[in-house]
Amino acid sequence: MKLKPEIVDTILVAAESLFNEYGYHPVSLELVAENAGVSKRTLYKYFGDKNGLVSKVLLRRNDCFKKSLTDVIAVFSEKKDKINAIISWHIKWFKNDNYRGCMFVRAKSEYNNKSEEICAIVSEHKKWIQDRIFECLGGTKSCEQASCLIMLILEGMISFISVFGIEGYDFEQAKMYIYDIVDNIGEDNL
Repeated sequence: MKLKPEIVDTILVAAESLFNEYGYHPVSLELVAENAGVSKRTLYKYFGDKNGLVSKVLLRRNDCFKKSLTDVIAVFSEKKDKINAIISWHIKWFKNDNYRGCMFVRAKSEYNNKSEEICAIVSEHKKWIQDRIFECLGGTKSCEQASCLIMLILEGMISFISVFGIEGYDFEQAKMYIYDIVDNIGEDNL
């Protein structure tokens, strides 16, 4: 079957917006079809079922995320600047009016033990982020614990902002804790 890219894109944009706003389970295929201006039959034709649609939305979002974050990191050469770029990218996301938390974490929560494919996409996404942090720190054995701690802080920020909102959150203080971690990595990383 020849898929029309413009139809696929229209459906994925509509589905991503709805899933981001309401979560995965509350959004029906009928609602996605209506918002995309296509029939439910077209959704089945292009994605098979709702799990197929969720997987494609997450893969698309993952590709956009990777490109955007890679582009931001590539501008810098120093490890602290690269880590700052990662954190600043996330802060900009938190301040976006469409921020509703991490769609990947939400997918893991809603599809845990229900879809291996969706959970694998989520795991790969989060591992990719931690691997980028590890690489930005120098990629040596002594960077492993630091990259894990920074990832935990970043994920904590995502959750905290999702629950409590951005109002009054001191991002500069969070960055200072992260810089302390970076500064305490062994000298063999320089």
